[in-house]
Amino acid sequence: MAYETLEQYQKAYVDYKTVLQIDCGIQIANDSVNRITKILMALDGPSWQEKLSPIPAVPTSAPLRAWRPVAETPLDQVGDSCSHHQPGITDEKMFKTLKEEGNQCVKDKNYKDALSKYSECLKINNKECAIYTNRALCYLKLGQFEEAKQGCDQALQIDLSNVTACYRRALAHKGLQNYQKSLNDLHKVLLLDPNIIEAKMELEEVTRILHVQDNAASFNKEKERRKIEIQEVNEGRKEQPERTSEDVSTDSRASEKGDTSNGPREFYEKLPIPKPNNAYEVGQVINAVSTRKDKEACAHLLDITEPKDLPVSLSNKLEGDTFLLLIQSLKNNLIDKDPSLVYQHLLYLSKAERFKMMLTHLD
Repeated sequence: MAYETLEQYQKAYVDYKTVLQIDCGIQIANDSVNRITKILMALDGPSWQEKLSPIPAVPTSAPLRAWRPVAETPLDQVGDSCSHHQPGITDEKMFKTLKEEGNQCVKDKNYKDALSKYSECLKINNKECAIYTNRALCYLKLGQFEEAKQGCDQALQIDLSNVTACYRRALAHKGLQNYQKSLNDLHKVLLLDPNIIEAKMELEEVTRILHVQDNAASFNKEKERRKIEIQEVNEGRKEQPERTSEDVSTDSRASEKGDTSNGPREFYEKLPIPKPNNAYEVGQVINAVSTRKDKEACAHLLDITEPKDLPVSLSNKLEGDTFLLLIQSLKNNLIDKDPSLVYQHLLYLSKAERFKMMLTHLD
């Protein structure tokens, strides 16, 4: 608490986390870790954990009630700690009882008490993945995403193919705004079990978030203007108005090939289109061809893309310009080659989230 008052948040975080290893039920420490995590994320960005000192490992034999604020636990209740076994109760029975109590707390949405129960379970048996994933669920519900991620990491060390741990770690990464890591975990989940609908929905949402970020980056890049040197006119000729780089590039292009499209020559060099491996990559390529209005590259992308992937890639970002480019590419480059593919693309395109709204804005 002294470190936090001095705004030495990294040291305060390490101390609070050490306290919680001794007793996860200390609410002051839980609340402080939550608060400081947000402060460190704001100060140091997504890599804030890399700047922390190592958190000391507390031996499992350390007493559970090593420290309690006097006002928090009356003396007559100290002996009731569930870490001390009642006479005649085996570890296995105690573990089962605590797990069932924790599960009931989750059903009652009492996540803080459930955390305490599951932590007690881990003191008896730290090799059961379900306890780590259940505790991670509680952390997710309480907004403690870093703790949720660490719990899932521990579960995956025990069982690398644990779908629940992988899915909940994806949610924790999403909460920490590590969207690419979240996307990677969701792909692993669907690779292990393609029928998890929740994972598919999360995949679409995270893909959409990354798509928005890419759009913003592309927009900023597009605003940068290419500058060229303007030569002065020869003597004896009537001076012409000063021309911009855009005018010069346009005239040069038009004089050589009769093309009236706008933009410098290098923008029209052939765009390589690799086969996208997922909906996110499809969205990135669509962004690129849409920016350049490259019908041939767009047609090639449509030729190697599964029609059903199109609505997911476009998400709720379908715009009139992109739509017209897709339609023109289908009409001019693919209809004669593969009418069936064109039909499938049109069918799935009509299922895109923003399709009806976009149609109302077309003339």
